[in-house]
Formats: sequence, structure tokens, C-alpha cells
Amino acid sequence: MKGCEEPNERTLRRLSLHPPSEVNPYTTHIHEHPSVLLAIPSPGRLREMMAAEIAGGLDLAVELGCGSGNFLVEMAARHPSMAFAGFELRYKRLVKAARKIERRGLKNAWLVRDLAERFPLYFEPESLSRVYLNFPDPWPKPSQWKHRLLNADFFTVLGRVLRPDGRFCFKTDHSGYLLHVLSILSHAPGWRIRAFHNDIQRSRLANLSVRSEFENLFRAMGKPVFYLELDKAGATG
Repeated sequence: MKGCEEPNERTLRRLSLHPPSEVNPYTTHIHEHPSVLLAIPSPGRLREMMAAEIAGGLDLAVELGCGSGNFLVEMAARHPSMAFAGFELRYKRLVKAARKIERRGLKNAWLVRDLAERFPLYFEPESLSRVYLNFPDPWPKPSQWKHRLLNADFFTVLGRVLRPDGRFCFKTDHSGYLLHVLSILSHAPGWRIRAFHNDIQRSRLANLSVRSEFENLFRAMGKPVFYLELDKAGATG
């Protein structure tokens, strides 16, 4: 059989020029930051790490899909009276984010390697002040829409973990995803639109909004960034 033949000289030469890739080193590095990075998912352990901040009554905020931490780190630096938890799956991005937290000497930011969908498991009902979602995968094809993070179930669960005055902030460069979210909200009476901008770069928030890595990229490309900010229905202020 062909699959059992001995490799010829050309094949051996090609393999020597292109050896198998090494194990991702970040799978090891992810364990080098235990004070700020929860490498193995554990809601109980995260609550232990944030215990002082929770007991002290700090406002709790979450970023879903925090990437390499630009947004999370800058928000934590600007708002020392808040505690931030970022959820991300990719090893390299988490390690980069952890290093940024440590370099800035921040004591109010943590990282969790877990699915964004699982974040409600980590927090008590009505305990979060803010939830941020910046540029999630839009899954643009209709056959992919079922994979989108933002759906009716998400907003139901989000309403349970947000405080009565809690807020959800969403950025995307994908107009179809934005319309998808607005359609969901039209059938979700538990939410009120607090702010909406077709292009945050042309809004009053242009120089105030903290940028993620993707927002910097889209700004450089001249692409509009859509911004949606929601309050739980009945919230004031």
C-alpha cells in the first residue's frame, strides 16, 4: 500500500527543512502568573482571588473575549475603584494580558481561561456592574449564526448576573451582527438602549472610549465601529 512505502530522499529533505512544529510554549507560560491568571477554570478559585475586592464592595466588571488585554488593562488602570475579570481561551493572548497587568502593577484585574458563555457561573446573581464585549466573532454566514455568542439565551442570563443598575457595552465592526442583536432586543423587554452610535469614531466618545486591539486595527483601516450600550429595564441614571 502507498501509505506504507518508505519515504524517498526528496520527502526526507522536505521534512528536514520543515520539521513538525514544537508544542505551543504558552501552554506552559500560562501557569507562570497564578496571582492574576486562572489557567484552570474554577469559579470558586476566582472568587477567592477577588475576595478582598468583593468584600470591599468594589464594582465588578467583566470583559468577554479580552484578547491580549489592551482594553481590560487600560480600564483597570483608569478605574481603580472597580475590579475587572477578563475571559479568554487563547494561551498566547492570556499570557500577554497577564504580563501587561503585572507590568502596570494592577491589583484590580484578573484573567480566566474559559469560554465566554460560562462567565455567569463565576458570579452571584445581580453582582456585576458592567459587562463588556468587544468585537466578537460575527459568524457572518447564516449557517453560522447559531454560533454567535449574543442570542436570546445570553441576554436572559446576562440579566440575572447584572445589578439593577448594571450595563452591557458592545462594540462590533459587523453591521449584520449589530442588526442581529437589535432584532433580539426587540423581543427582550428587559433592556433599554442607553447609547447607540453608528461610528464611535464620529461620536462624543471618540477620544474617551478605551480601545481594544481590534478597534485600533479597524480605526487604522478606516472602518466604522458600531457601539451599543444597554441598561437593564427600569435602571435610572
